[in-house]
Amino acid sequence: MRMTRSNRVQSTSAAIALAIVVLTAGSALADGSSGHSLLRANLMGSNPAPASPAIAGVNPGVAAWVNGPSHVRVREDGRITVEIRGLIIPALGNNPIASVVATLVCDNMVTDFTEPFALSAAGDGSTSDVISVPRYCNDPVVLIQPASRSVYIASAFGEAEDD
Repeated sequence: MRMTRSNRVQSTSAAIALAIVVLTAGSALADGSSGHSLLRANLMGSNPAPASPAIAGVNPGVAAWVNGPSHVRVREDGRITVEIRGLIIPALGNNPIASVVATLVCDNMVTDFTEPFALSAAGDGSTSDVISVPRYCNDPVVLIQPASRSVYIASAFGEAEDD
């Protein structure tokens, strides 16, 4: 069968259209509901109890902590991003903790935590990691804890945001 120029143009157009559909569908599937935010919130330094409560059985540290603009985002698929700026003990003027973890709490239960990441003496640090997120996570909270996970020194909680 001999293809005319018109048939070749139609075949090429059909192939391009099919490629666009496949690429668009792949992008849509890759960005499915699992990429939606479970929690997107600002971090807030903790204070000694009772000013800051125990969360999921984890007590706040014994010193007051303050921080600059800091935030956390947890997605339903487990991706977590943490940006910490200026998390210090004001009485010391610096941060005495070398590394921290970000711990996810769902329904007042610890569910998982990141690998430890560095926190500078100025209280700056960040991580992008993947953690386990339960299928249902009501009242999500993220705790910033020393790597020993003995107490928390900052927390983030808020409403989930669809993006």
